[in-house]
Amino acid sequence: MSANPSQVMIVEDDLLLLMVEERLVKNLGYEVVAKASEGGLALRLFREFNPDLLLLDINIRGELTGIDIARQLRKEGSTVPIIFLSGENDHHLVAEAKQVGVVDYLLKPITPAGLKNSLEKASRLAETVNAA
Repeated sequence: MSANPSQVMIVEDDLLLLMVEERLVKNLGYEVVAKASEGGLALRLFREFNPDLLLLDINIRGELTGIDIARQLRKEGSTVPIIFLSGENDHHLVAEAKQVGVVDYLLKPITPAGLKNSLEKASRLAETVNAA
């Protein structure tokens, strides 16, 4: 990870939302180093690029959900700060996401201010982890 947590990977299966999220992330001063629309690819790209922060849609194409991806990354020892994105506000899903250890759970459609706050919080967490 870089000294200044600024490299973001986005996992989103809706291509229009992916473009919007990428633009928002870039406008907030972060670099998008990888994008994926399904779970297997997301894991491969994460391992290749080792981003500082991860924006992760919960419901994506393929066999793995966003929560499955997060669990696998934690099992592999990754401490990357994760921000979940979802169109669902189901309290069971939110609780399951929080068990994996996430920075935030943003409901779609996300707002620039909400994303900014979450990315800043995730960056501070990544800096703390890197300093330890």
